[in-house]
Amino acid sequence: MYMRKEFLQQIDQLLEQSRNEKGVLAYLVIKLKRMKDINTAYGLQTGDDLLQRMEERLSSIMRPDDVLARTGDSEFGLVLPSLNNVSHALLAANKIVHEGEKPLELESQIIDPGLVVGVSIATEHMKHEGLIQNSTIALMEAEKNNERYRLYEPEIDRTLPPKLVLENEMHYAYDHDEYSLCFQPKIDITKQRLDGAEALIRWHSSKYGLVNTQYFIDILEQSPLLMPVTKWVLNMSLRKCLEFQEIYSDFKIAVNLSAALLTNDDIVDVVTSAVKIWNVEPSSLVLEVTEGAMMKNPALSMDILKKLDTFGVGISIDDFGTGYSSLSYLKNLPAREIKIDRSFVMNMLDDPRDKSIVKAAIDLAHNLDLHVVAEGIEQQGMQDSLTDMGCDFGQGYHIAKPMPDDALKLWLSESPWVKSET
Repeated sequence: MYMRKEFLQQIDQLLEQSRNEKGVLAYLVIKLKRMKDINTAYGLQTGDDLLQRMEERLSSIMRPDDVLARTGDSEFGLVLPSLNNVSHALLAANKIVHEGEKPLELESQIIDPGLVVGVSIATEHMKHEGLIQNSTIALMEAEKNNERYRLYEPEIDRTLPPKLVLENEMHYAYDHDEYSLCFQPKIDITKQRLDGAEALIRWHSSKYGLVNTQYFIDILEQSPLLMPVTKWVLNMSLRKCLEFQEIYSDFKIAVNLSAALLTNDDIVDVVTSAVKIWNVEPSSLVLEVTEGAMMKNPALSMDILKKLDTFGVGISIDDFGTGYSSLSYLKNLPAREIKIDRSFVMNMLDDPRDKSIVKAAIDLAHNLDLHVVAEGIEQQGMQDSLTDMGCDFGQGYHIAKPMPDDALKLWLSESPWVKSET
């Protein structure tokens, strides 16, 4: 555990490092909500023991490069460097709060400390003062609104409409066919041939132009539109999959599944019905879910994934290495593959630690009889290194960028990855 001065210096060093690397840095303020009452009821020694136990519990779910420090009588600060996107910071906050909900036994007393978390994301030129201040503001807002955690949201980008306005526009977009799909090829590295592609939703609004994908997906996941849009994505993806299979018979299509849908048992009927409607082999569809997506309701998520696996649909664990799920949970998942997060792959030629993480993830997956997909392959050297490490599949700009369906058909007709089918 760092002293305060050392901790602040460490934050500034990581901020500087994050400016020179790809990735997101997040800072979390973690507060024990009932600390004052616990000290009053059980004494200061029990309170100190509780803080020590909570520190141990937080440390047990941290990644190697995360930095934790006690920053107050009832607070901890946690730095999360090299995240792939903002969603991963929120997944971490959710995992931390989940850990905080587990009671602790101290002096023969069962104590439920309860946690609340404020999250902020580093911006360019930011120092530790601004980062900590933003997280503290988010923490206060979370407490005021009785929330478990909250992300600090700065002044809204004026080039984007407010979320409520955009959600209304999303209904218009759904009714007027403004959504489209792009497809990013995925190769089988070991067989030197194409495996399929991942379907990625895009929105070109008649009012706002091309809308930032992550921005509208974040809104979509909290909207009643989530299931209808998911149905559209599934059906359009399977329709296109049939067209692509006319060119390449072994083509598989991957579709991302929102965390919110893994707590809705209706998704099983939605997926199975779509597969039957388009009369495709269930194994032609792969559903990608993140580690964190399964942590909201592990039992229900596991049940849903097992039903989909029994039906014959492939399950892929996306962004592996950035989440906070336990290995004991991972080994029981009905998954066929994991996708190593691009943040590790993209830096592995320059950072031996990232290369070690990638190699360890590949070995772990193979020991669990899982295939491995590496994201973020941007140069031949990365692909060669992954081949040497025994990686099974790969995606990235070195292979192909996401493209519309007509462009993918042309790519399929010309790509050496497809010609090697025979």
